[in-house]
Amino acid sequence: MPRVISKNHIPNLLIHLKKSHDVFAPMEKEGEVVFGNVEDPTKVLLNYKTTLLPPKIYFLPPEEELFKVTNGRVQEEQLNNKFVVFGLSRKDLEAIVYLDQIMNKKPADTFYLNRRRAVTLIGVSEEEVGVPPGGDLILEKISDRYYRTLALTKKGKKIADLEFFEEKEINHKAKSHEATSKLDQILLDSELIARAIEWSRENYRQIWEHLGRVCLGCGICTYVCPLCYCTSTEDKTSFDQTVCSRCRKWDACTLPGFAKIAGGHNFRPTQAARYFNWFYHKFVRAYKEFGRAQCVACHRCQRYCPAGIDIEKVLEEIINAFQKAEPERKF
Repeated sequence: MPRVISKNHIPNLLIHLKKSHDVFAPMEKEGEVVFGNVEDPTKVLLNYKTTLLPPKIYFLPPEEELFKVTNGRVQEEQLNNKFVVFGLSRKDLEAIVYLDQIMNKKPADTFYLNRRRAVTLIGVSEEEVGVPPGGDLILEKISDRYYRTLALTKKGKKIADLEFFEEKEINHKAKSHEATSKLDQILLDSELIARAIEWSRENYRQIWEHLGRVCLGCGICTYVCPLCYCTSTEDKTSFDQTVCSRCRKWDACTLPGFAKIAGGHNFRPTQAARYFNWFYHKFVRAYKEFGRAQCVACHRCQRYCPAGIDIEKVLEEIINAFQKAEPERKF
């Protein structure tokens, strides 16, 4: 018999988790849905489209101090508390699993991995989950009152065994998974995307020249992407020069200074070259390294791009042009 939790008991579950963990969840703030520290569990959203920033902010913070050196001794940052990220969507859970794979590749990012070990991930789905995308526990809505539990790890099972859950037979099923977007369909063939993007470098330059004129070079697409992970590193010293801190912060290959080196040379001096590099990394290099495109079709980059660039339409145009030139491959 499945274990379920009543929708009315979810705030009580969050209150219980807050006794031993920091708890972060999606909430509405100034017209946007954002992940934040849970103070009032009744404000937590169970059904939402997407958050402004992805949950990677808890594993790869926008800015962090990696370590500091004081009197010749190195002190690494220490994580003080275990924490919970609640209310994750299917897309974000999928992205976290993929980002784990990226960050585990040697040399592994130990700072990221330390945070991942400290977190418990709880997803909430308003529709049928099917094959679980990842996380520790998923709450699948099966009626207006109840959510079925899918415990995927020991941490998830420990939570599902709490008194807020019960064994109950509910004569309802989760809502069928909604139709996927055009971008989801495009991503089914990562090899085709990789071949088309690589082909476009020399054979369809006009699209990159156009996007280079449109793109503002603001980096927002990479900041809101759950799978972009580029950072820059800086050493800072105290005023009396007794303490040196090594810090890193988010960076973006679409920004003008990302590929600049000593002497002022820039490997990608134009916005067109920088924007192409972003696509190349996500859809060509990622495919060669991990066998799939570095995108989960969360649509954040489309929604928040101030220039209105639609990644779905860009990919579709490039693939169509490629297939006309290479008619043996049909999408």
